[in-house]
Amino acid sequence: MRQREFNSQTWVSIKWFWLMLVLPFLVSMSIAQTGGDQGNLEMKGKVAFTPHNLSLGGRQTAGSEGTLTDYSLCRYCHMPRVTPAVEPLWYRKEAIRNFETRQTIEAPADKVFPVDPDSRTCLFCHDGTVAPGFPRRPVDANPQVNLTAPQAVSAENYNTHLFTFPASGLEISQPDSGSLLFMGENKTVRCGTCHDPHNNENGRFLKVTNDGSQICLQCHHMQNWGNSTHGNPENPVLKPLKQIACLQCHEIHTLPTKAKLLRSDENSLCLSCHDGMQDDSTEVLSRYNLQEVFEKPFIHPIRINPNVTQIGYGSGASRWQGGFSEDRSVRCGDCHNPHAVQAEEPSPFLPGALMFVKGVDAMGFTNGNAEFEFQVCYKCHGYNQNAEPSSDVARLFATSNRSFHPVEGPGNSAYVPSLKEGWSEQSMITCTDCHGNDDVAGVAGPHGSNIPHILKKPYADSTIPYAAPEESELCFQCHVEQKILQDNGFKFHNLHIQQAGFACSACHNPH
Repeated sequence: MRQREFNSQTWVSIKWFWLMLVLPFLVSMSIAQTGGDQGNLEMKGKVAFTPHNLSLGGRQTAGSEGTLTDYSLCRYCHMPRVTPAVEPLWYRKEAIRNFETRQTIEAPADKVFPVDPDSRTCLFCHDGTVAPGFPRRPVDANPQVNLTAPQAVSAENYNTHLFTFPASGLEISQPDSGSLLFMGENKTVRCGTCHDPHNNENGRFLKVTNDGSQICLQCHHMQNWGNSTHGNPENPVLKPLKQIACLQCHEIHTLPTKAKLLRSDENSLCLSCHDGMQDDSTEVLSRYNLQEVFEKPFIHPIRINPNVTQIGYGSGASRWQGGFSEDRSVRCGDCHNPHAVQAEEPSPFLPGALMFVKGVDAMGFTNGNAEFEFQVCYKCHGYNQNAEPSSDVARLFATSNRSFHPVEGPGNSAYVPSLKEGWSEQSMITCTDCHGNDDVAGVAGPHGSNIPHILKKPYADSTIPYAAPEESELCFQCHVEQKILQDNGFKFHNLHIQQAGFACSACHNPH
């Protein structure tokens, strides 16, 4: 009989065969030793009742008392320390394209940490090719706003949870020491921070239930969230969706081109609810149709490059320092903080819709959260003007001027006889007293209008010096028309307006 030759590959195959025979025993011993007690072994054994049980028999590998009896299923994730040259079929190689770990938000010690080994094991399957990757809800399936401008593409994995953690701040911090969320040795977010791959009792392999976004709120502490329109659990409009809370607008993992972990670009996302319709169970039926307001001829331009994710989302660039005249656009979040917005007004000069929004003072310096409505408007229309030609409205409202409308402070005039009842020389007004929706029954705010300059009432501007009195209806919201026309306190008004037909703007600057 011819002697059989054994080459090196044959010996490796024999060794691999014996390793597979003893691997279940080694895994069970390792789990028991690592956990330190039988309880930990039982916790790991719950994997038999989850979708991660990829064995041929499925849940038959679990014993009658709910304990794991066949540890061969562990092989799908846990590898032996020394991998033989001949790899078994169940060993899945990493996808051809490696997962990009670049990050643009600030990280501790100015370092972005590489993917930890455990998370890399998860991504071997959860890269979208074998198991579900980073899913999105089908918001774009029925787009409600026609965003025709080209969308800007951000860096890969921009603003994702994986695999770093921003520096702690006012609204974000590491979980408490008693939390079940484990941040890893470098205090970074990893798959195992929120997920336990062996236990699916809370669904989606979560360590704790995420009802009401409990997991999110362990790191994210949003200002005024509990009292806000979107976060108040007692709000009857939101009660059907209070369990998903943050997930109504955010994805946990998202796609790399969506900033802030949003499930769509910011403007379209807001209008998915604020359009007066409820298209699916994840939407709230808003009281007003804001979408139709943005269809009016004069609007804040939310449709111009709506997804510019690299500016103002944690990057070093600021939207308010000029240079953007060719990319003039606005996002809902420039004027509204969706986590803090509320119906109640904190003061007569700041509506609840502008709560906890960054502002700019009259000199053009950022001053934290706005205390007056005009400080929000000055981000675009003040000294930091980023449109051409420049139009610094803050200069016109300056209290050092001889005269001005009382927006930044009370006026200088000691006697104004034309004021309507309820107004006085010490009264102050806001930008939205003149600018806003021309439909008094519609949604409030300067979103859009059929009148130029997004005005509430008709106003003949300086380009047309002649106008009938009714074309200056905007002025007559505060000033009594008859007192103006009859020269009460203002000589020659009747001559100019009634007889010559001049408009108010022929002599007066509206600011």
